[in-house]
Amino acid sequence: MNAEEYRRGLARHPAASALFITDEADRVLLVRPTYKEGWEFPGGAVEEGETPWEAAVREVAEELGVTCPAPLPVLLCVDWMRPREEEPGGFRLVFDGGILDGRRRAAIRLPPEELGAWSMVDPADADAFLPPQRARRLRASLSARRTGRTAYLQDGVAPTGITYG
Repeated sequence: MNAEEYRRGLARHPAASALFITDEADRVLLVRPTYKEGWEFPGGAVEEGETPWEAAVREVAEELGVTCPAPLPVLLCVDWMRPREEEPGGFRLVFDGGILDGRRRAAIRLPPEELGAWSMVDPADADAFLPPQRARRLRASLSARRTGRTAYLQDGVAPTGITYG
């Protein structure tokens, strides 16, 4: 096999990245998109030529009108998603977005064509806002922030023998 054949045979997987942002009371920032059901972390697809960290910071600036409060990229959670009929699969990366103080929260401005609402949610109430897979991602991200160890999930579930949160 030559180099070109090798490159063509490599897997190509989409990626999306988000920021795990909390307030001073450790409530997590969630947003409700207008174009689909449910709540999620602020973030979005990684575009051609940008890093996952750049994508997360860009998306938060576009979606909320605020700059990321975290100065450096710290990866909290990687969730490998298998392709399904309704989803392309790929990597979901959650970075530590830091603490959003009251001044920055007051500056949040939502693009009405993209987001309908935002909320600071107590992690204990995550199941009421997020589908199970994303709620597990939230708990894994919270655990990673506390322990300093990046969490790894597969289809939203920790591999056997691993518990987060």
